[in-house]
Amino acid sequence: MDGKGSPQQKLQQILNSHLGLDPLYAQVLSNANHDDAFTKVLSAIIYLKRQLSITDLAKLLDLTSEVVVTQLMEIQSIIRIPPDNQGFVQLNHASFRDFLLDKTRSKEYYQPLGEARMMVWSLACMVKYLKQDQWLRDKAEKYACLEWCSHLESAIGGCESGELPTAIVDNIQTFIRCEALE
Repeated sequence: MDGKGSPQQKLQQILNSHLGLDPLYAQVLSNANHDDAFTKVLSAIIYLKRQLSITDLAKLLDLTSEVVVTQLMEIQSIIRIPPDNQGFVQLNHASFRDFLLDKTRSKEYYQPLGEARMMVWSLACMVKYLKQDQWLRDKAEKYACLEWCSHLESAIGGCESGELPTAIVDNIQTFIRCEALE
């Protein structure tokens, strides 16, 4: 910018040259190890309806707390990792979620199936841990019980064909057959 032009032209030049935090997000994600555990953890922190501790997040995702922390360390420059496993993971900036949910901005890092994944992980958690005549023991189980349907509703809204993917139907059927409902 050379300082010439009207204020409107200068503003437009600034707006056109400003890329925001997207390049930072892309750089951090490009250096991360994109294995299944990383994808699970990243998707979960973006799609959780309410915060869970690392311990509860690990249980919901059927991972160990150590695996969750290891995956979070991959992107520690754009999130806040709590000092212990009872704390909550926080995004440094809300635009990170927006970045991952916008295919034109995030490109290969786009996270389109998070709602369906969260529903599947919630049902799997309930099948694994809930037993007939037993109270919910922790926040992971409570989250799974209270939010699976909300994730299902959001996943259905995101289906272009209007039909549920087979994996979702299979997980619902497995849940309905589990001993907690017998």
